[in-house]
Order: sequence, then C-alpha cells, then structure tokens
Amino acid sequence: MSGPVPEDMGRARLSAALDELGERVFGGRDGARRAAPLLERWDREIGVHTSLDSGHEALSAARVDWALCDAEPPGAAPGDTWAWRAATGRVPGLEPTPLYRLLATTQAGIFEVWPGAPLLLRDRLRGLCVRVDEPAPWLGESRRAAALWELRLAFGTGMAWVCRTPIEYPLAIAPLLQRAHEGHWRAPQRTDLTQWRRQRLRWARDRRGEDPRSFFSGL
Repeated sequence: MSGPVPEDMGRARLSAALDELGERVFGGRDGARRAAPLLERWDREIGVHTSLDSGHEALSAARVDWALCDAEPPGAAPGDTWAWRAATGRVPGLEPTPLYRLLATTQAGIFEVWPGAPLLLRDRLRGLCVRVDEPAPWLGESRRAAALWELRLAFGTGMAWVCRTPIEYPLAIAPLLQRAHEGHWRAPQRTDLTQWRRQRLRWARDRRGEDPRSFFSGL
C-alpha cells in the first residue's frame, strides 16, 4: 500500500498487514537471524506457547508482533524496532510506506473494555483511554467494565483500530493493574507487559481453578 492509509482499516486488514510485514522482515535466512534473538527472549521471559494453549494463534501473533513492533534488536537505540526500520527505509528490499509507519507505531496494552457503540477501552497500566468502532454484542449492555483484554491498537486521524484477536485476562485482576499503574512514576518498569503476559500464560494453564488474583498478586 503506497498511498495514504485508508480510514476504514479494520481488524482483518491490519492483522493481514502485520502478518505480511512480519513475513517480509523475518522471512528467509536473513529474516530468521533478525528474529531469533527477540523470539528467544520472549520464550525465555514469558514462556513457550504450544498448540494446547487456549488462543494459541493469538498468542503466536502477539509474540511476532512484539518482536516486530515493540522490541529493539540487540544494541539498537530505544524505539528502533524492526517495524520502525521498515517504515524508515532501513530494511533491505522493503520500500517504506504509510502503512508500515502505522504498524510501527501500534501499541499493545491490557485494556478494560466498556460495552457500547463504540467500545470504550482503558489501558489499566498506562492510563490511555480510546474509543474503537469494534462491534462486540456478546459483551451485552453494562455500565461497568465487561472484560479485560490484551490488545494491539493502531491509531489513525482521530480514531483507533484493533489489530488482532483479543487475548483475555481475568477481570478480577483489574485492581492489581491499577495498583501497578499508580506506581508508574516511582517505578516505570512496572508498566512493562512481560510479567503480566508470563503470569497470564500460567493462569490460563491452571487446572485447579484457583483465584486468578493469586497468579498476579506479586506483580
């Protein structure tokens, strides 16, 4: 896509665009070398997903998106991700486009979801509040938050789009996220998603039915 980014991107188009950019940056022998240290870091710090994990496809996409859009390669300056390099013409064989720049500036977070049309999303770690035109009738009607989702968002002119299938977290941990948010200025690293992703994977694999807060209370 060489022209301006359309205003009606939507989840399916953004998901396909992230898949395509990930393949173009991380595909082939050179791409595998780019991806390896980042994907190994994810596996070491968060855990290795398997086909037995619920939502395996969404977890796998989050892993690659993180390596592409969020994590800096070893020795890189802050923010100099592979997606940003593609957006600024520094990946051999890739011409920069407005779409690449849009993808490079996407943000992932754990969002409290308030039903309605449009949905209201509130990042419980960073405090960002946005509205998205994302139909979700299964959430019903409520004057309170109905879900807690890990989402990747893209930001257009006066709008935001959901990029991927949501990854569900237990709504009961929202107060723990709020506590971490309030500690942001004292310890900015607490807004990092790594530890929450790691504990979410452990919680989702739990077969004993423990209170989900027990998996996250130490964060």
